[in-house]
Amino acid sequence: MSYILAKTLFSALKLLPRDASLKLGEGLGSLFWHGGYRREVILTNLEMAFPFTDTEWKKKIGKLSLQNIGRTLTEFPKIPDYVKTGYIDEIFRFEEGRELLHREGGKILITAHIGNWEIGGAGLSREVGQVYTLAYRMKNKKLNRLITQIRESAGAKIIFHDQPLKDFVKALKNGKTIVFLADQNALRHRGVFVDFFGHKASTVSFPAKLSLKYGVPVLFGYQYYHYETKTYRAVVREVPQPEKGSYDDMVIQLVQNYTKKIEEAVREHPDQYFWVHKRWKTRPEGEPENIY
Repeated sequence: MSYILAKTLFSALKLLPRDASLKLGEGLGSLFWHGGYRREVILTNLEMAFPFTDTEWKKKIGKLSLQNIGRTLTEFPKIPDYVKTGYIDEIFRFEEGRELLHREGGKILITAHIGNWEIGGAGLSREVGQVYTLAYRMKNKKLNRLITQIRESAGAKIIFHDQPLKDFVKALKNGKTIVFLADQNALRHRGVFVDFFGHKASTVSFPAKLSLKYGVPVLFGYQYYHYETKTYRAVVREVPQPEKGSYDDMVIQLVQNYTKKIEEAVREHPDQYFWVHKRWKTRPEGEPENIY
C-alpha cells in the first residue's frame, strides 16, 4: 500500500510547476506543525541546542523546519527531470568551496539533513560526476526500488549498508566521492560519542575509519534554501585531519571534527535542519536513555 501511495503521489507532484510544488510543500509542513507532528521531539532538540532562546523562537524554527521537509518531499520526484533538462543548474549553485571537489583522488564528503539534501546530491553529481552514497535499505522492496531509481537517475550510485567494504574501497581508488549523511543518532556499536551542541551524541564513525585506513581526505558539504531566489546554495569546507595519536583517539578526533562542521552549518541555518530526528537518543554508559 505504501508503495502505491508513494508512486501515485510522486506522479502527481511531477506534473506540478515548481512554484506550486514549493508552496504545497510549505503548506504541508505548516499542516504537520499545527497537527502536532513530532512537536515534542522538535522542541526538545531545540531546547538542547539553543537553551537560551525563548519558546516563541523555538516554535518558529520548528515550523520552518517542517516546511523545509515539505519542500524536500514535494521536489524529490522532480529531481530526475531537473537533471535531464539542465534545470538543476538554475536552482543549484555553489557559494563556497567548489574547488575542493576537484582535487585529484578519491574523497569522503560528509553532509547533513540541511536544506534539500536530495537536490544537494543531484547538484553534487552534476558537478563532479557520479557520486557514491551510503543508504539503508527500506523494508518495502518496491518502495526502496522506487526511491533508489530516482536518486540514481539524478547521478548517484547507492551503496547499501549490507554491501561489502570492497565497494567503497574500489570507488575511492577510482577517484570517486563517497557521501555520508552523518548527523543522525548512531547505534552504540556503530558510533562514538562526540560533542554536538554541548551534549554527547553517538555519531557514525565508519567515514572516519575509512579515511584513516585508506588515507583519503574528508570534506563537509551542505546546501541551504535561499528564500528570495528559491535556489539552493552549496557550501563545501575542509574537515581538519586529526592530530597523531592512537588509532582510536584519531577516529574520535576526526568524528568530532566533522560533527563540529555540521553544528556550525546548523547554527547558520537552524530553520532548515531536520529537528524531527531523536539525535541524542543513544546515551553513554550509565546515562538513562529518556531524553525523549
